[in-house]
Amino acid sequence: MIALLKPTTEQVGHYDRFLNALTEDGFRGEIARDHGSRTVLATDNSIYQRLPQAAVFPLDSHDVAIVARLAARPEYKQVVLTPRGGGTGTNGQSLTDGVVVDLSRHMNNILEINVEERWVRVQTGVVKDQLNAALKPHGLFFAPELSTSNRATVGGMINTDASGQGS
Repeated sequence: MIALLKPTTEQVGHYDRFLNALTEDGFRGEIARDHGSRTVLATDNSIYQRLPQAAVFPLDSHDVAIVARLAARPEYKQVVLTPRGGGTGTNGQSLTDGVVVDLSRHMNNILEINVEERWVRVQTGVVKDQLNAALKPHGLFFAPELSTSNRATVGGMINTDASGQGS
């Protein structure tokens, strides 16, 4: 049987301490602990449901580094971090009972397009259709064919080694 979300789920103390420490260590992104935000991130494109303890939305790679450094401390070894892009995976990869690290809200910029060498440098939250719209004027495109191309992120495709049919 598929586990269903409970109407209320208590937040665990070590997560609260971790989230407080994020702010103290200079994390500038958003931290969502409220039930509504957690519920939105409790589902993805799969049949599964997991209510996270919280979600963090890093502004940039500096914020991601703060999350990683803090998570490496012995006192936070019980903290589970799960990255999330567009939430388009069908196997529940972005779901967690821990902390969702949502890399799509702010880290969604195309940083560089090198037409001559035919490569791009993007942040993890760039959506496939967004990337292809930027590449089209140069006669280039990002090839994977997927039905969720209007919300699937490059980081999610790399993280899960999945990008639609045939991947």
